[in-house]
Amino acid sequence: MPFRNSKRSRLFSDEDDRQINTRSPKRNQRVAMVPQKFTATMSTPDKKASQKIGFRLRNLLKLPKAHKWCIYEWFYSNIDKPLFEGDNDFCVCLKESFPNLKTRKLTRVEWGKIRRLMGKPRRCSSAFFEEERSALKQKRQKIRLLQQRKVADVSQFKDLPDEIPLPLVIGTKVTARLRGVHDGLFTGQIDAVDTLNATYRVTFDRTGLGTHTIPDYEVLSNEPHETMPIAALGQKQRPSRFFMTPPRLHYTPPLQSPIIDNDPLLGQSPWRSKISGSDTETLGGFPVEFLIQVTRLSKILMIHQGTYQEHQGHEHRSRNTGNHIACQSALDSRGDLRQSVSGT
Repeated sequence: MPFRNSKRSRLFSDEDDRQINTRSPKRNQRVAMVPQKFTATMSTPDKKASQKIGFRLRNLLKLPKAHKWCIYEWFYSNIDKPLFEGDNDFCVCLKESFPNLKTRKLTRVEWGKIRRLMGKPRRCSSAFFEEERSALKQKRQKIRLLQQRKVADVSQFKDLPDEIPLPLVIGTKVTARLRGVHDGLFTGQIDAVDTLNATYRVTFDRTGLGTHTIPDYEVLSNEPHETMPIAALGQKQRPSRFFMTPPRLHYTPPLQSPIIDNDPLLGQSPWRSKISGSDTETLGGFPVEFLIQVTRLSKILMIHQGTYQEHQGHEHRSRNTGNHIACQSALDSRGDLRQSVSGT
């Protein structure tokens, strides 16, 4: 008869009687992975499925609302790109309200406290949209003034980004928004620039569209465009490339220039008081001394050209006179020969 263990209490467990396995688990041997080359037999995306998705996407973009949504979401003109791709309104308000706040890693409670102190703006109202449109128009006009360099004080442009785009030039490949019968985005080329009305004359590549006048806030350059720092305008310097900048030498003082004193145009011009300024003054974005030297050089070239033309005229007349004398002497000698022959 087998031995029967006594009944144990519930307060005691039989875990102590079990043998604890002190051995570590068996390690699996690593299998060296051999990189497999890509072959044509491996799985590739189904072409039919890709074509089906592309066909459905094309049909979606044909819808007017979907097409406009893509335009509003991703199409930004050169003049609007620095305005919309910069800091949002919350970051701007945060800089204005809390200028000493240098970190952005705050807790949820701290962000909630900041939002309560800033207040809740009223959005999606007619007054809000009207205010936003007015602010956008003002910023666009400021950028146009900076592009045309019609600015005397840069302190009033603090609400703009640090760099603004340069105006587009003739021959630039662009993507423009065309309204009317053919509503959408089309590629073309700039044929003319109207800075007075802030428009571009664009000839579209698609046949049948022709040439249209497009405002600058609906024209996007297809190539990376250059930008201009606003700080350069504050220093009264024309932002040009270093290899296009003329050398600035030490010129003679403008007050001792006899060409300006004797010149009938510059001598009586009201700009003479502005031209005879200090070394640091500029006129039209160029140093005054440089403009004086350019004027002097142009006068010298004009005098040299006049002298050269006069010399050419004298030489031509002398040649004609010499030929006439030679012909007359030849005729006289021929007449004398005839008389001598007839006398004999």
